Amino acid sequence: MFIFINKLVGQDIHFSQFFNSPLNLNPSLTGNFIGDIRLVANQRTQWSSVTTPYITFALSGEYRNIYNTSLNAGLSIFHDKAGDSQFSTLQIGIPISYTLYVNDSSQTVQFGIQPSFIQRSINYDDLRFDNQYDGTVYNSALGNGETFGTNGRNYFNLHAGISWNYLFAQRKSVNAGFAVHNLTQPEQSFFSGESIPLKHRYTFHAGTDLKIHNDFDILPRVMLGYQHNYKEIIMGGSLRYHLNNGNYRNLYGGIYYRNSDAAYLTAGIDYHNFHFKISYDINVSSLEVASNNRGGFEFALIYIFEKYRPVIKRYKACPNFI
Repeated sequence: MFIFINKLVGQDIHFSQFFNSPLNLNPSLTGNFIGDIRLVANQRTQWSSVTTPYITFALSGEYRNIYNTSLNAGLSIFHDKAGDSQFSTLQIGIPISYTLYVNDSSQTVQFGIQPSFIQRSINYDDLRFDNQYDGTVYNSALGNGETFGTNGRNYFNLHAGISWNYLFAQRKSVNAGFAVHNLTQPEQSFFSGESIPLKHRYTFHAGTDLKIHNDFDILPRVMLGYQHNYKEIIMGGSLRYHLNNGNYRNLYGGIYYRNSDAAYLTAGIDYHNFHFKISYDINVSSLEVASNNRGGFEFALIYIFEKYRPVIKRYKACPNFI
């Protein structure tokens, strides 16, 4: 427990592929894509080599330029289950953003908020306590000697953010953003009379897409996260190879590092309107004694719908001199 305590106290929504989970990263990224509708699915399994694995899912969908306005909106669902107690967090959010176009629309500034409903629950039945050891073996029939509060809690939360994008040439762009999560600092204790507010979480992220060859782009990324006394720094990047072969569009390969915790490799592909990427964490923290450097797999799948827009051909009539 002492090994895990620093990780658990600061635990919040977390994906290694933060750039492929935009609505969990920053609500202002709602509608920040080329197309009309974006669907995103993320799945992460962690610490299966150490204990009962932590399993995380996220699903989101968003609609861009509602009724041809600058408003974007969506729905975000996040679910996390951790450890023997099946400690569960379910978050349902409604992200809303507004896009401000600058100059010739090569630059955009987006403002976003995400009101959310959160449900947390825990199952005490599978936990073991000192009082249940009879001196030789564990005996589940013995009382645990513990007095628990409730096994669940519901609360409202609010997140907000701002982001900037600049497309300065074909296949050349830069972006940055800042978000504040847990604005309402909701109480999360399962025990009455005990105040344990969910602290503010501040996130800064930036990245760029740069063409370095007719067939290659580099995509460096960085993310800085702070929550109370805890911080997370992720930096790295990917190389994108343009296939230009029908529906098979691009291949990706990259490496990232999360401070004092893990390095992870990524690989992905673009097929038609699908983007799929897989990553694997290699644990390098003090927990590697137990994990044997094994962290966990993470998957991301994105699909973008684009409405059919017919091309209007204009013809110039030739004058009739006859």
